[in-house]
Amino acid sequence: MAIAITAAEAEEQLNASAMQDMLKGILIPPRPVLVQQMQTELGKAEPDIRKAAQIVSQDISLTVAVLKIVNSPMYGLSRKADSVDQAVSLIGLRQLAMLVTALSVRGLLKGDSQMLGRFYDTSAKRSYAMTRMAKATKVVDVGLAQMYGLFCDVGITLLMSRFPNYIETLKVANTDPVRSFTQIEQEAHHTDHALIGAMMVKSWELPNTVALAIRLHHDYQVFLDPKIPNEVSRLIALGLVAEVAIQRFARLHSNVEWGKGGDFVAGALVLSPDDVEEWIEIIVEEFAAGID
Repeated sequence: MAIAITAAEAEEQLNASAMQDMLKGILIPPRPVLVQQMQTELGKAEPDIRKAAQIVSQDISLTVAVLKIVNSPMYGLSRKADSVDQAVSLIGLRQLAMLVTALSVRGLLKGDSQMLGRFYDTSAKRSYAMTRMAKATKVVDVGLAQMYGLFCDVGITLLMSRFPNYIETLKVANTDPVRSFTQIEQEAHHTDHALIGAMMVKSWELPNTVALAIRLHHDYQVFLDPKIPNEVSRLIALGLVAEVAIQRFARLHSNVEWGKGGDFVAGALVLSPDDVEEWIEIIVEEFAAGID
């Protein structure tokens, strides 16, 4: 089977000159000022941790969300953070910046409130599961796993706003056992959520590893492409494990995407199939305990 999209092709699609031609009238939310400020501070030779904390503390709802996640079992901290200053001292400035960026997506997306609610819930669960596994297995950077988990399917919400009949495309893509999810989207709309999501990540000047993984996350032949960076394939593999756990928790035991890419997961994560199954069970149990 030919690789649907090579690493070089994905990189070319995401370069600045090509992006506008492929958006096809889809509005990508601009990067929030607060995220720009955080990225600017992080990019300095000597970032000021206190200034970064002050930037986050400007937004009360964001501060609450950050502290909730930092104090959750996702991070497994030995003591509780009562302020952003304490949070950044416990998890580090880079991790705080990634967390703030991911959380900033909320409020920017438009559409049906029920659909957005499901998107946020799934994204939070995926991010939790991927962060949990990344911390334990150390197969990929924890911040990248968290960001990928939250941004992975953001393109779906943007396509819903652009195409009134996109929900019908979703139904087909979620049940077709042969064609790739993105192939079905391309046939119906001449674009796909993986491309749009990757473009949003790129336009926000987030890590290229995350953008590339999002672009390729339905093209499972990338697991056989030696030119794909290990972090990219491992993010995609962790995402697949998280999706299975989410579906099992919802008592949906049929997973079309796992049927297409699941055979590659253990190898990509350097785990045994039994280890992968054990991780799925662990995550489902933790979802049931209400700690996502």
